[in-house]
Amino acid sequence: MQKFCRSIALLIIVALLLPGCSMLTAQGRQQRAYEHYVRKSSLGRVKQQKRMSAKKDSKIPVLEPTAPMEATELSGPESASSGGSY
Repeated sequence: MQKFCRSIALLIIVALLLPGCSMLTAQGRQQRAYEHYVRKSSLGRVKQQKRMSAKKDSKIPVLEPTAPMEATELSGPESASSGGSY
């Protein structure tokens, strides 16, 4: 019986000294909350990077500009209004 009590006392002392018990304190809760925040924000950043890389791949291809075309006709709104007086 004395051996049994001694082993239970040793088990209780070891359980109290484990770091898991420190998580019940205010500082332990703050540390867990911070770890949760870091994990959540890093996962959000990874998701955002994946979305941005997917958007880069699905962009509309850039068309090269063609040579400018010159109009040779003189008829139009410019020629009709140029002869009037103000």
